[in-house]
Amino acid sequence: AVRIWSRTVVTVRQQHWGRPMSLNLFIAVACVVAAILLTIATVRFFFSARKPQTQDAFKDQPAGARASAGDTLRTRRSDNRESIALLTRQLVVSAILTLLVLLPALVRALYPDMVPDWMVDPWVQAIIITPVMFYGGAPIHIDGWGALLRRVPNMNSLASIGTIAAYAYGILVCLFESALPQAMREPYFEVTGVIITLVLFARWAVDMWLPRRPAFPLQERVDRVSRVWVPITILIALWTFVCWLIFGPQPSFTRALLMGVSVLIIACPAALGWAAPLSAGAALDDAQRYGLTVRTTSALQQAKDTSVVLVSSALAPRAEQAVAQLSGTGVEVAEVDARRTDEAVRALAERRADGATVMFIGDGSEDVRVRDAANIAVACVALDNPEAAPIHADVIAAPTDYACALKLIRLSKATMHNIRENLWWAFIFNLVGIPLAAGVLYPFTGWVLNPMLACVAMILSSICVVLNAVRLRHCKLDGAW
Repeated sequence: AVRIWSRTVVTVRQQHWGRPMSLNLFIAVACVVAAILLTIATVRFFFSARKPQTQDAFKDQPAGARASAGDTLRTRRSDNRESIALLTRQLVVSAILTLLVLLPALVRALYPDMVPDWMVDPWVQAIIITPVMFYGGAPIHIDGWGALLRRVPNMNSLASIGTIAAYAYGILVCLFESALPQAMREPYFEVTGVIITLVLFARWAVDMWLPRRPAFPLQERVDRVSRVWVPITILIALWTFVCWLIFGPQPSFTRALLMGVSVLIIACPAALGWAAPLSAGAALDDAQRYGLTVRTTSALQQAKDTSVVLVSSALAPRAEQAVAQLSGTGVEVAEVDARRTDEAVRALAERRADGATVMFIGDGSEDVRVRDAANIAVACVALDNPEAAPIHADVIAAPTDYACALKLIRLSKATMHNIRENLWWAFIFNLVGIPLAAGVLYPFTGWVLNPMLACVAMILSSICVVLNAVRLRHCKLDGAW
């Protein structure tokens, strides 16, 4: 147990935090001035009044374009078999090579005599993980740095910076291993592999579960948070490096670099990046089990706020059924003659003008303008392949599904609650983890967080998000309210 702890927590005992600086006064002042200038430059670059250079969230490639290893979210065709096949190869290659580095390190931590030295040799690990860094991680680096240059940093930006820092530290260990203290000779190449593999898995899950659907509206809110969170994390890592460089024990530069890397690793975007798309994917699967085909993710977000359900009079029995199903929920249910297009559109527009979130339920024969006038349009039609149906609607339900509105509202509430849980978990994890990684416990206990332990914590955080999203598959959409 002592051996395992010693590999996960670097323990440096000092008499007190306020010992003399490791660097002379001139170098210390120069480091602080440089950090202040970098902080000002970062704040001005990302938070100035000038409007950031935005770019469409998705841009289709030409039909005949070949997929490239560097394709990003904005250039990859999620309905293109070649693109998905390429992403799958990147994920599989990254996962296998990462396991080749990660498993020997974990086994050696538990049973030191079972793993030969060559399997954990830094140069061997560097050779194995380099394809993960530059082949598997290509879309992450391109998208992340492109977003940084446009001043709209996203979670890929943080993932790219974290993996570059971890990989660079590993190369530093390879080149100067003998010059480093024994406790700082761990290269942490497995950290690079784990981060890239998790981010690729999130991208793969989105492409497989949400093909060709517009971005989840709540994800846009997460992206706006990322534009603030990523620069703040970078600045925390910068000042962590400076403080450890000035006040930390020798060798101060290497230890400061290690602490800065730990901050970037523990703030990795996997949990935050997965929060919305994994929940949305699980919700779509749940909807299918109950006979609903949700074709726009915005319907999942808006349905929980439904206050008015207008049913086409062509579905006469449905209005009575809907009233019975929604009674006591505060949702108003009424009929509308969808065959009179102008009147129906006007009725829908009037309700929306009053601030109501309106759901329209029709049989698919009404004019498309009627469905467009509602916040959420449900078409109750019998189709062999509802996903590919030409009918313009947010949701496709069976012709005899009299409870489709109730089920959709329930699913929306469950989905949004699940996403909020995921986001809060990711936020609390970072709120606790980043100060620990920065070394706030060191003045009191002499303990600092090892990057490998930061990586394990990041994995556990991501697993919690996945397990919480999977709970939506067991959500009950039928029965009494």
